[in-house]
Amino acid sequence: MLKLKDYVSILVFFLVYSGHAQIELQTKIDTLLKVYDTKDAPSLAIRVMRDENILYSRGFGIANLDYNIKNTDSTIFSLASISKQFTAAAIWSLIKESKLSLEDNVTSFFPDFPNYGKTIKIKHLLNHSSGIRNYHTTMYLSGFDYDKNYYDNRYVFDLAQRQKNLNNQPGEKIIYSNTNYNLLALIVEQISKQNLDEYLKAKILIPLGMNDTFVRISHGKPIKNKAVGYQKQNDGYVFSTSNQLSYGAGSMGSHLNDMTIWARMLNENIPEFKKLAQFLKTTEVLTTGQKANYARGVMVDDYKGFETLSHSGFGFGGQTQLITIPEENIGVIILTNLQSINPTPISYQILDLLLIPKKKEAKTIDKIVGFKSQKLNQFIGDYKEVNSDMTMQISVENDTLKAQGSMGKAKIPLLQKNTNEFVRRNAQNVKYDFTKTSKYDMVISFGGTPFYFKHAKLINTNPSNLKDFSGEYYSEELQTVYHFFIENDTLKLSYTNHENITLYPIQLNQFGNRDRTLYHFATNNDDEITGMLLSCDGQVSNIEFIKDQTLD
Repeated sequence: MLKLKDYVSILVFFLVYSGHAQIELQTKIDTLLKVYDTKDAPSLAIRVMRDENILYSRGFGIANLDYNIKNTDSTIFSLASISKQFTAAAIWSLIKESKLSLEDNVTSFFPDFPNYGKTIKIKHLLNHSSGIRNYHTTMYLSGFDYDKNYYDNRYVFDLAQRQKNLNNQPGEKIIYSNTNYNLLALIVEQISKQNLDEYLKAKILIPLGMNDTFVRISHGKPIKNKAVGYQKQNDGYVFSTSNQLSYGAGSMGSHLNDMTIWARMLNENIPEFKKLAQFLKTTEVLTTGQKANYARGVMVDDYKGFETLSHSGFGFGGQTQLITIPEENIGVIILTNLQSINPTPISYQILDLLLIPKKKEAKTIDKIVGFKSQKLNQFIGDYKEVNSDMTMQISVENDTLKAQGSMGKAKIPLLQKNTNEFVRRNAQNVKYDFTKTSKYDMVISFGGTPFYFKHAKLINTNPSNLKDFSGEYYSEELQTVYHFFIENDTLKLSYTNHENITLYPIQLNQFGNRDRTLYHFATNNDDEITGMLLSCDGQVSNIEFIKDQTLD
């Protein structure tokens, strides 16, 4: 029988062991983040948590270069697209109050919104399956000047109303679009008679104790401890002077301390908000029968056998990443104020440090079980992203499947996970699914966000009738004229605020700008070019342009 001193000895042992383990973890993370440890440049703030314990928490670099203020756990950063899960939380609150339903039609709130012949529901906005085009992309394609022009949620709504077509049928597939969440913000405000900031604070943020988190719904108010977001340029750092006020998809601010509460909520560790966590991670079955990975403001995926809830964010002057593993009560929060720092791969490197000691071998993909090995040659070939000019070459070398994108510098080795499914060997959160459908032949997912590809017959020489593509083309949806012209035997494009863009042949009657924009020229029965269909970023499909025939 153990005596009291034996129990004390055992307790001391575990405390010492736990202390050594945490110090070792902190040392490893310090080494991983050493490159971001700076005293004179913007950087990041990071927190790693497990159960109730903060395993690692530190601010790196400078929050404000003008005053040499350091980043800390109370520094307010822009959350960027992590904001979407808060907008989704507002929708949950309205549903809980019986003021809204997931099945409600968008036209119930916006009677003048286009009728595409299919019902767009609240649930389609939440999981990006609505087919509504991404406003950032359509603004870029229209020649919008972010430095000079103003936009807000009303501008976004008007732009969305002008679009004649959808990217896909509602509920068919996931195509990420910020417009969905701006519309959700407008719906919250219409029903609640409060702005999104007021409603979230009353129903979600203050009850959770997230007292410093907010939605930016106006300019001119001082924000204590706010990090300035910077871009690195040749002569130093610059910050944004944009005065945009769109929100719902972004435009929230918070710090590590508040976001720790949110991560605990996502892991279902706050009883009063357990139903909110369950709502946010509930995924829909698409009309194709496939289960969506994007839930409601969060992406639901698996990493080395563990279910993850995550979302990243990107904006001028910073990127963000939040990922949790509810099963292990793990959370990683990374907020940056330097746009070039990508926190997503950092978060997975940290998960590797936390998950390896668990030795969950039955769930790792290194043991290939449950499926028959396949001949790799069936996957090789050239692919092109749907609604983009980005291409991907799949090849086999030394019995290993490899992928190389048109924007990549090297071939990336892939590891088979399941039938038709592969992951990047050194970044297993990036997945390749070769299950074919009538509309795509490969889906590449980054933490749950899908990008669709089809087999392609690529060409790399200009057609003999290159001059036939030149001329003026007008889009009513973008209210923009595109001028295509020939210069040095090359097709070029100019439009508002964009001059002399060089275009490259992709497929028959298709050109690209090598920046995920695709120009697909339409012909009549006599093979005369009559217009152009414009697609971009995988998020905007076939915007119609009509060629001015009077200039031929």
